[in-house]
Amino acid sequence: MQKRTATGILLTMLAGCFPGIVAIALARQIQNTPTFSVSVDLVKIPIILFDEQGGVITDLRADDFRIYEDGKSQKIRSFSMDTNPVSVVLLLDASGTVEKELKQIKEAAEGFAEALSKGDRISVITFADSVDLVLDWTEDTRQVRKVLRKVEPGLRTNLYDAMLKASQDQLHGVDGRKAIILLTDFLNNQSVVGYQDSVRAIVQSQATVYIISKTTMVRRDAAKQRRVMILNDIYSRLFGEENYIEEFFAKKEREMVDLAERTGGRCYFPSGYNEIKGVYQQVAKELKNQYYLTYVSEGFKEANSFHNIAVECLKASSRLVYRKGYFYKPEPVFRLRR
Repeated sequence: MQKRTATGILLTMLAGCFPGIVAIALARQIQNTPTFSVSVDLVKIPIILFDEQGGVITDLRADDFRIYEDGKSQKIRSFSMDTNPVSVVLLLDASGTVEKELKQIKEAAEGFAEALSKGDRISVITFADSVDLVLDWTEDTRQVRKVLRKVEPGLRTNLYDAMLKASQDQLHGVDGRKAIILLTDFLNNQSVVGYQDSVRAIVQSQATVYIISKTTMVRRDAAKQRRVMILNDIYSRLFGEENYIEEFFAKKEREMVDLAERTGGRCYFPSGYNEIKGVYQQVAKELKNQYYLTYVSEGFKEANSFHNIAVECLKASSRLVYRKGYFYKPEPVFRLRR
């Protein structure tokens, strides 16, 4: 018990050593809102299959898969590559941790918008001291370029509020294919909403989430700071050889991977900001090569209930990624009040 308490103290102290990690507890404000519901009689599951080299496998058939809902086998009604337009929320961290690299991040995001297909829509939300919808839905990449070049860095990080706004507000009422592309180190210090509620809202939205993680770069910068090194050394001496800096960031990375894969997406860990452009282009490519299978979910379900999905692949592969479940007639987490 003593060690866990000390760990929590250390992580809080570490957070104070550089922008973007301080966790601030704010009171949650809840208000009644209209029901946010999604029709799930016909359940649609995005699927990506990778070979041993990490490439996307595209020669797939319905017979290659078995699907289960809450442990019960389901009949696959359709299976195909979905080439319909996609609605993408580009969610960008503009906090103090990216101030020096913001120009590279903007250029990478512009490249992603240009790589989308005709008919695809994009909107842009930035988060720092506040969460801002800087561009509503558009197919015009020139508008994307224009607003991105005006983005200015802040100090704080409203990550969880941004996740809520993207999924519960911006994607509310959006039908068809939808995705959230999140650039983040998964650090938060300003949000009203909590982590679990922000994740719940994303899962409710049925958007596929792709996360481009900055933790490799942020971890490297943190380890170089003298105060961080001193704190880590003190707690290592008191409580063993464990590296608490690594523990902190490893936990964040596990959370990111879990969130992305629960929605049928992926998490990327570029080692430098110069690699982000290539990652954005890879995400755009995967969105164009994504398979979907559908089945009809039968039987009585309670409103706001969650239902687990399991997919088996009979084809030789290295990794299968798919949406792990859905909420039946979900109720919104809550609306933010600023």
